[in-house]
Amino acid sequence: MLKVQYLLNASRLSFKVQQVSSIFTISSLAINSKAMATSSSAPLTGRVNPTTGKLEWVVEDENYDYVQEIARSSYTDMLHDEERNKKYLIGIQKAIASIKSRGKEAHVLDIGTGTGLLAMMSAQSGADTVVACEAFEPIGRAARQIVAKNGFKDLIKVIMKRSTELTVGPVGDLSRRANILPAEVFDTELVGEGAIPTYLHAHKHLLTEDCICVPHSATVYAQVIESTYLEQCHKLQPINVPDSDDIIPPSRMTRCEGAASVFDLQLSQLSPDLFKPITEPLRMLDFNFSKGDFKARGGNRVEAHSLRKGRCHCVFMWWELQMDQAGEVILSTAPTWVHPDGDKAPWRDHWMQAVYFLPTSTEVEKGQSLDVTVSHDDYSLWFSVFNSSAQPVVERPICQCGAHVVWSRQRFAMMNQVSRNDKFISALQKVVNSSTTCMSVSDGSLLPLIAARLGACQVYSLEPNSMSRKVMQEIVEANDLSGKVELIPQTAQDLKLEDKEYQIDLLVSEPFFTSGLLPWHSLYFWYCRTALAGRLAEGATILPCGARLRAVAVQFEHLWKFHAPVGDLEGFDVRIFDDLTQRAAKDTDAKEEPHHLWEYPGCPLTSDFDLMQFDFTSCIPDEPINVTGEIPFVRPGTCHGIAIWMDFQLDAETTVTTGLLGSATDKLEWCRTWKQGVHFLKHNPIIEDEKTQKLSYKASFKPNSGNIFFEFQVVAR
Repeated sequence: MLKVQYLLNASRLSFKVQQVSSIFTISSLAINSKAMATSSSAPLTGRVNPTTGKLEWVVEDENYDYVQEIARSSYTDMLHDEERNKKYLIGIQKAIASIKSRGKEAHVLDIGTGTGLLAMMSAQSGADTVVACEAFEPIGRAARQIVAKNGFKDLIKVIMKRSTELTVGPVGDLSRRANILPAEVFDTELVGEGAIPTYLHAHKHLLTEDCICVPHSATVYAQVIESTYLEQCHKLQPINVPDSDDIIPPSRMTRCEGAASVFDLQLSQLSPDLFKPITEPLRMLDFNFSKGDFKARGGNRVEAHSLRKGRCHCVFMWWELQMDQAGEVILSTAPTWVHPDGDKAPWRDHWMQAVYFLPTSTEVEKGQSLDVTVSHDDYSLWFSVFNSSAQPVVERPICQCGAHVVWSRQRFAMMNQVSRNDKFISALQKVVNSSTTCMSVSDGSLLPLIAARLGACQVYSLEPNSMSRKVMQEIVEANDLSGKVELIPQTAQDLKLEDKEYQIDLLVSEPFFTSGLLPWHSLYFWYCRTALAGRLAEGATILPCGARLRAVAVQFEHLWKFHAPVGDLEGFDVRIFDDLTQRAAKDTDAKEEPHHLWEYPGCPLTSDFDLMQFDFTSCIPDEPINVTGEIPFVRPGTCHGIAIWMDFQLDAETTVTTGLLGSATDKLEWCRTWKQGVHFLKHNPIIEDEKTQKLSYKASFKPNSGNIFFEFQVVAR
């Protein structure tokens, strides 16, 4: 069912520093009287603008956090998952029929009711009593209204508590223990939303011994994989610099087991040439929810045989739910190549598949016997692969080198991308010589080391983040470049003129900044370049010298489901929930969202086109940059949104993209290491005749705020 996650579980935090801008809130007591006069009860929130780098203070509505949580609660395709909904209904019907066949009444407890769907299914299927709990009050109130609107007010009792707070007894929340528990407390990792402690508590305090849970049980599957591509998302690889030594990672980094946090992906969208199975899919773990006979911490070992000679880099994981006791109704999250429905498998984003990197990448021969282990705690899974002479890893991997805390998996892949690195090396070779003084403005970048290897006499790298700086210093030292590469713990804006007189011949950037969420947030480099203008030598080279903001109109196969209202859900009217979440999203959501579009197929409805251009060889202008234009549609379809990205011009011949690889064709191929921006269109306009309709666009860059405002509209040609 719909879930709002309340458990901030430290064991599952993946430290996504690269995806989060600095946000903090201060007490109203700390703000000045003028600000207090704006709203005596509203929180004043400080945000670092990801484009300008400036701290900005915003007075939020006192209910901002609540409203934002409501908006997020519908930010998935979950309620549009027809297979999930229908199979939950079948499981509930079978459970109620089974209980009544024993001559007993059916008493249902729905944990985390959300819209009230499972509770209403239970009532409609003949339950004698139904109690539904929902800890998030705005959603709980909506559930009460939805239950009443659908005619179940007298049968379903909605309680706004966590299940662990419920009481049982004559004056309790439940008058008796329940004998049926329908619940959807699962995520991509199966256990990450707290399914294990939820079921264990329910069995101990809320359920009868002969109860039936829906789903009845779950099975975790795994497949050992060789994938140099995915390995590049986990380990820093050496970079070849022509006519010089390679740039190598420190030994501590190569030995590091990495972070245990799950790497969730739409594996069905991963090209088959990017991985090779080492084993068949393996049945690793079983959880019987109806019995609740599992423990908070456990695991299993499975013997397997290698299908080929290769190296075990990672494990693919998925799971299936047995919705009924007979195991006849199965809900699977398997990728398409092993899913029982193949390419017709339902698309989901609330349940994807997971990649777990192994503590060590073991070489195997074809036919070799392997032991694959899985371990779990309350909220996490982890795996290891070993032969009979090795010892299994039973403790969760923990990053010891710091890089897996500082960098995301996509950032690792970006830094390891040979074609991208070669473009930077080629551009740097043209401008670096033995008299070059270089300054790098990027977060955790290897460009300073590349410039030093190419012969620059001195390289400075701005690294204001202490964690990133520590990791980069270790890489600098591992490559014996301490004398040439100096890490500076300041931003470009903080670098004072009275500090060491840097005369910069070459200002270089990827540009990549951990505070950026959207591709155009990398325009922060332009603000840094402007702040450093007084330090640039005459004729200094700026690399990249410019950028283009590019776009294409797209009909998405599934991504639109993130925002689409539900309306009628398995015959139940849930428009009250739609109204609540749609209003909340309107109040809190940005118009553009970041997404890895390679995971979300779509069809282009226009050619790709330039929205705006930026000249980094000049300082930021004082006046806004405004553009307008039109682009014809090339095919009919539903225009769900506009995909937007940045192309960086390193020099006259070399471009690095964060978006579309090549021109828009029937199949869009996206850069996998960057998130693209998506501007979703309201009402999803239908293009009936591409010859009579076109896309009108406006874009405005505001130098003072660093914001870019977009307006797109389908108009007649």
